[in-house]
Amino acid sequence: MPATSPVLQVRDLEKAFTPGGASVIKGLSLDINAGEFVSVVGPSGCGKSTFLHMVGGFESITGGTMTMHGVPINAPSPRRGMMFQDFSLYPWLTVLQNVCWPLEMKKIEKSERIERARRILETVNLTRYADFYPAQLSGGMKQRVALARLLALDPEMLLMDEPFGALDAQMRELLQEELLQLWLRFSSEGAGQAHRKTVMFVTHDLDEAIFLSTRVLVFAAHPGRIKADVEVPAGPERDANFRKSDAYHRTRDHVWDLLREEVLKVRAQEESA
Repeated sequence: MPATSPVLQVRDLEKAFTPGGASVIKGLSLDINAGEFVSVVGPSGCGKSTFLHMVGGFESITGGTMTMHGVPINAPSPRRGMMFQDFSLYPWLTVLQNVCWPLEMKKIEKSERIERARRILETVNLTRYADFYPAQLSGGMKQRVALARLLALDPEMLLMDEPFGALDAQMRELLQEELLQLWLRFSSEGAGQAHRKTVMFVTHDLDEAIFLSTRVLVFAAHPGRIKADVEVPAGPERDANFRKSDAYHRTRDHVWDLLREEVLKVRAQEESA
């Protein structure tokens, strides 16, 4: 397959939860290339998380096509790793054991999975907490453990559904910066862009989307579809100072204008119902 082929290709995607029922997603098409960090924003109920779960293989497709490297997506796959807002950690397992658990499910030999888990814990600065239990960790640390577990599986594509939504604002910004650096760090281990993880990130936080992403998809509501595909005018090697730049604020204003139109439409529909 040519290197320029999209990792994910979606054409005229449709989703309805009941036969003959109203579509929550309709006419959605896009391509996502290797190494892109694509965030999805939109009004509540526009189908952002539903779409992400469809990409993950957890939700069926009503119509259209969705493929990864040309192969139809119809079930979960280790090539697409999912990270949810709740931490989903097992309280009876230590941090190290939590990271090892999916590797054990893949029948990876014990010494190899421990070595891989310890290496990932070092990457997310949690080595000293390897023998701690989730109840002994802060919310931000728990989410870093969940991220370490996802990275240990080494999926080609990371699917992240509001992973920082339950955290306070300060911790959220710090973890955004850590996630960005992790994304860049993993790219440097391979042959450049082709080996960087491809990320799809659903969020309600506009600033989070712009800071992290190479592209921001703005979803329209009822039914969910792509209203705009906005390229973020900054290279991936950005840092916290990007938040202070004119390019950042211009992009934020543009995306907010697009999103505000959809939010107002939803409010008007609710008030007229």
